[in-house]
Amino acid sequence: MTESAQNILIRGVNWIGDAVMTIPAIRGVRRLLPESRITLLIQEPLDQLFASFSVVNGVHGFSVRPSVWGIVDRVALAARLRKERFDLCLILPNSLDSALVPFLSGIPERIGFDRNGRGLLLTKRIAPVFKGNGRHQAGDYLTLLAPLGSADIPLDCCLEIDPEARQWAEKTVAPLRRKVRGPLIGFSPGAAYGPAKMWFPERFANLAGRLCAERQAAVVLVGDPSERALCEEIGGALQAQALNLAGQTSLPQLAAVLAQCDLFISNDSGPMHLASAVGTPVVAIFGSTDPTATGPLGKHEIVKKECDCAPCWERVCPRGDTLCMKRIEVTHVLEAVDRLLPRQKEVHP
Repeated sequence: MTESAQNILIRGVNWIGDAVMTIPAIRGVRRLLPESRITLLIQEPLDQLFASFSVVNGVHGFSVRPSVWGIVDRVALAARLRKERFDLCLILPNSLDSALVPFLSGIPERIGFDRNGRGLLLTKRIAPVFKGNGRHQAGDYLTLLAPLGSADIPLDCCLEIDPEARQWAEKTVAPLRRKVRGPLIGFSPGAAYGPAKMWFPERFANLAGRLCAERQAAVVLVGDPSERALCEEIGGALQAQALNLAGQTSLPQLAAVLAQCDLFISNDSGPMHLASAVGTPVVAIFGSTDPTATGPLGKHEIVKKECDCAPCWERVCPRGDTLCMKRIEVTHVLEAVDRLLPRQKEVHP
């Protein structure tokens, strides 16, 4: 039944970066079962990001409230999915919770990693993969497709941009572009996972100042609402050459803004992966995590310095000094910028 499934549900993951890294697997399902109807089930507001994703036939967004109300929400979601009579569910997250709703929905085939005590909720259990295996996380998700057939599936993370969001982004950044002769460079100085992944704000500020002075660049800073003050700290001294959009965009608008940038500079973060997905070259700063596993999939340069304790994958530096980030100087990032954005290309007509 697996290889002939006609109505497929894919349970998506819950973080922006991880969601981008699942795109090759979602594309792989379409390649292996081209005639099937594919629905993506993913938490709000990530459903907005995939609303224009042509690979799937539909996107179901959902949310689950805390405490006892979460039980009510899960039961209601399972009842809603049961009515759609899915043949098969591909469960991309590792959590017990992500396998529970497909089980309660009565979907006859349920494929997922055999982790976190959820094996009894699955009909096809895939051996789990763990960090440090030398492969990219996007490739790990592809191992879930083995029961669907065999094919050479590329790590293609391309994501379409919502047309209305594109128009909004073009209008929003146009005044900034007109003020400078150089490139439009995006910055993402935050990291939702934790401070161990964050390069220092003063170095981001120094980098932004040098790019504006030496490249006649303009800087767009992005992040979630909690990072707005951080972005203001970095871009405040740049005045007319900077635009702080942290906390001011929907996810489709964020994707569209990143697509407007000539280059994007970021910690290992969700916006880093999103920029890669919309085709923008990325300079990615890595410390506590491993770019072999979670680096951007598109055109990019990695800035990372060797450190005996890295990657540690911790949210907060166990040493207390974030040595892996301290060793990365502004000049190291500027060298990566030069490799991706040669100076002769910086002037716009």
